[in-house]
Amino acid sequence: MTNAIILAAGKSERFAPFTFEKPKGLFKVRGEYLIERQIKQLKEANINEIMIVVGFMKEKFFYLEEKYGVKLVVNNTFDSKGNLYSLYTAREYLADTYVCSQDHYFIENPFLKNENHSYRACKWQSEKIKDFSVTVSNEAVITGFEIGGQEKYAMIGQAFFTETFSKTMVDLMEEEIDNFGVSDMFWEEFYGKHQEKMTLYAKLYEENQIQEFDSLEDLRQFDQGFLNNIDSNIVQNICSQLRCIPNEITNIDIIEKGLTNVSFKFSVNNTEYVYRHPGGTAGNLVDRKSELFAQYKAIELEIDKSVIYMDPTGWKLSYYVQNMIPCDLDSNNEQLDMAMSYLRKLHNAEWDESVKRFNPLKEALKLIEIASPSKGDLFNEFSDFIRKIKLIDYYLENDGYRELALCHNDVYAPNYLVTEQKDMYLIDWEYAGVNDKANDVACICSRYDFSDEQIERHLKAYFGRELTFEEHRHYIASIALSSFYWFSWGLYKGSVNDDDGFFFLPAYRNLKRFVDLALASYENGGK
Repeated sequence: MTNAIILAAGKSERFAPFTFEKPKGLFKVRGEYLIERQIKQLKEANINEIMIVVGFMKEKFFYLEEKYGVKLVVNNTFDSKGNLYSLYTAREYLADTYVCSQDHYFIENPFLKNENHSYRACKWQSEKIKDFSVTVSNEAVITGFEIGGQEKYAMIGQAFFTETFSKTMVDLMEEEIDNFGVSDMFWEEFYGKHQEKMTLYAKLYEENQIQEFDSLEDLRQFDQGFLNNIDSNIVQNICSQLRCIPNEITNIDIIEKGLTNVSFKFSVNNTEYVYRHPGGTAGNLVDRKSELFAQYKAIELEIDKSVIYMDPTGWKLSYYVQNMIPCDLDSNNEQLDMAMSYLRKLHNAEWDESVKRFNPLKEALKLIEIASPSKGDLFNEFSDFIRKIKLIDYYLENDGYRELALCHNDVYAPNYLVTEQKDMYLIDWEYAGVNDKANDVACICSRYDFSDEQIERHLKAYFGRELTFEEHRHYIASIALSSFYWFSWGLYKGSVNDDDGFFFLPAYRNLKRFVDLALASYENGGK
């Protein structure tokens, strides 16, 4: 009996931000959920044994087992491996099998005809092919395979494997799946690697018979009401604040992806905006109540005039800052003076009990603890640094120069937006909290390979004068403490397979550079 495997484990990142809320297979297109339409078409063809390989947001597919009698197969490695591994995960079901993807949309049911040979759906494509292309013989046998191409047949749509083809495929997967790079492949690539061992025909379709949407705009062209029916909190949030309708949201473009947030740019009625969607792991780094207070304080102080609205749950809507130029706090004195004036404004502001105390030492140790299971015994490896930083924190607490204030706690050039008109915005308030005001200046100095002269320029720009010996000692020690925090932050980011920042190595260098210098300054009385 013929069965079917639907591959639905991937993230479909080209459809962000909406795939941050649900898998692509659960998008509603022309009134039907993509994966449900496909299941119904299979059942219409009396194909009732249907396996769905799930991974990303797999729980959102659970209802399908009861509603349609399908079987879910879990692939928890979806984020690090290709869809070949999803097929490998379901290999026990490969026989006379249709292999489909969660985002296929078939205008006409392609499963109604009994098949007697293995094939891959293909259609002629004159423009550049993004995925896989093939050459086809006069008998419609696939004779060549490559990634990309132009004016060729493109692999688009379902495949059908006969039992003989499936057995060969399973044998090869089991033999090679642990070889270097194999599990990262698409199944089509793996087939292409072994093309001489498996005969695959091309079933040729007209241009519009199979839809395999490559982008959000492709999908919207096919279904103009897509955004009206997507059931997206993101869309609802935008429409409620901008008083627009979903179809007025255009030109969606991801501009930043990270653990704590994902941000995208979009347009409504020729005005550009930025929407920030909070990340799922933000709890390890971000206190949203403190961020909310600081963000609105920044608006009040005219430090960040870009923000329109921030919700207590973390989503935020802002104007997209136009005509930006690079922020250069190192060599542009005018920018440096303005940046430091913003910090002084912030540090003079009042705060309330909703704002959390941001303790760099405690936060750093927490990050090291989280990172240790995947990076080894970091407390032992960096025990000397930890011991010395604890001493430095003690001296900073008791030298009489730790002045608590409302702080940004993530100050460096990328968080200052500067325009051609010389406007400046201090953005990204996720780490905001009550802290020693020295930490905001130290944040900048700890994340670059600054010379002594460059560091002195930053300190003097903040104070507007020369520092006393005690002030200078306190701020140099704060650079050591900030360096330790950002070094620990990099360890944590690396432990969860995220970008550990260009400043990870400079933070380590500055930790080594200043930790002993600061300790000696306190312990020797400056000698």
